[in-house]
Amino acid sequence: MSPDAEREPLRTGAVDTAIARARQAQAAWSARPIGERAVVLERFRRLLHERRADVVTVISRETGKPPAEAAMAEVATTLDLARFYLRAAPSHLTPRTLVPGSLALWRKRIRITSIPYGTVAVISPWNYPFMLPAGIVLPALVAGNAVLLKPSELTPSSGELLGALLHDAGIPTDILQVLPGDGAVGAALTQGAVDKVFFTGSVTTGRRVAHACAERLIPCSVELGGSDPAIVLDDADIEHAASGITWGRFSNGGQTCVAPKRVFVVGDAYEPFVAAMRRRIEALRLGRSGAAPYDMGPLIQPSQHAVLASQRDDAVERGARVEVGSDMAGDGPDADAVFPPTLLLDVPLDARALQEETFGPLLPIVRVSDVAEAVALANATPFGLSASVWSRDRRRARAVAELLEAGTVVVNDVTLVPGIAEVPHGGVKASGSGRSHGIAGLDECVRTRTIVDDLFTGWRQAWWFGYGGDAAARADAYLRLAHGRSMRERLSGVRKVLQLIFRPERPV
Repeated sequence: MSPDAEREPLRTGAVDTAIARARQAQAAWSARPIGERAVVLERFRRLLHERRADVVTVISRETGKPPAEAAMAEVATTLDLARFYLRAAPSHLTPRTLVPGSLALWRKRIRITSIPYGTVAVISPWNYPFMLPAGIVLPALVAGNAVLLKPSELTPSSGELLGALLHDAGIPTDILQVLPGDGAVGAALTQGAVDKVFFTGSVTTGRRVAHACAERLIPCSVELGGSDPAIVLDDADIEHAASGITWGRFSNGGQTCVAPKRVFVVGDAYEPFVAAMRRRIEALRLGRSGAAPYDMGPLIQPSQHAVLASQRDDAVERGARVEVGSDMAGDGPDADAVFPPTLLLDVPLDARALQEETFGPLLPIVRVSDVAEAVALANATPFGLSASVWSRDRRRARAVAELLEAGTVVVNDVTLVPGIAEVPHGGVKASGSGRSHGIAGLDECVRTRTIVDDLFTGWRQAWWFGYGGDAAARADAYLRLAHGRSMRERLSGVRKVLQLIFRPERPV
């Protein structure tokens, strides 16, 4: 899809050179005041807004997604992320001093400082090639790290454009380096002298990344696949649920990690919901970048077409039927990459479409008898990225949401969680570990250093050696004073506790 796909590949030996340059420059960058680093994000936000039309054009051309989706899902979300982090980082990362809650430690003062990891690698995917890397690169930079960004080889121009905008905003070139290339470049990064790796992609590659990091005892944050369930309760607004789930599943060509990929409909809601879905799917317009207005574009990775066809055919062979999709097709030079938006009904539970991640416009719908069955089937997956619940009764929907094994659950909406800057994004189980976005995403970019100081230099501590005499009685008096159930019990320990605290240091 990219017009730059024939560019000269980066030699993996150059990765070590890039890492060395980043490590050398990082100390000066992290030494800048946090407010100064945040100002750079504000300049980036203004530049992105000014050049938004060019950014939308590049993303749409490279991925095939409709310009409206590129504008909202990629540009708008990145603008929100920049504003969130430039405001949140200075206060959250400022060193803070605490006083211990323990009576025995009243003299201590605790100072907690957030320290950048140093040089971090960000290996980003092709489905949202601007927004997803920005959600990690922005907090990593404002926290004081140097960043090595490897965009997907399918969408390198979007990653390079993100880097160019940040450089124009004032990020030094050695502090943010964009390293285009294939999997060999990503492997070289995970095996190089970086201090942390952020990876977004498949479970298979994520396991390799985590293993490589474990070998070097460095941390990693991995956001992997999902098979997100949508539960439509019997009291749901059917038209609203069908509209939202149609958009959630088929926007971005169905290539969204947090898209609803399995729908469980309770009881009598099933038939009207299927009918509403059928109407909406049949109204979708298929197309490609540069053509007439369209709703759903081609697959970014054309080889995924065969995978989706295999999952569909497996379901049909097991007894499922294609309700919508068999007679829909795209046109133009990308027609072979357009997988028709497909609705599967009567899908047996052992079908691959329910057991595996379906990364494309393929959606199975399953009728269930009650909420308990819906929850059980929703959780019967190795994945746990996101989920949605649909009901007119918000309290009931939230109660169901509490039962789902997922990083995030949305009520009466879907897919949008990575688009909310304040929401920690990430999953459980095989969907990965770590979080991006929100304060949790900022915390992923730093480690803490704690200094514990004493108000009175030279005073002996109550718990140091000197266990003879009535030391045990004084210790018990402390326990009564600090944790006694009644005022009388607490006061009974005061005298001996004072003796414990004010023991003079004696020469040995």
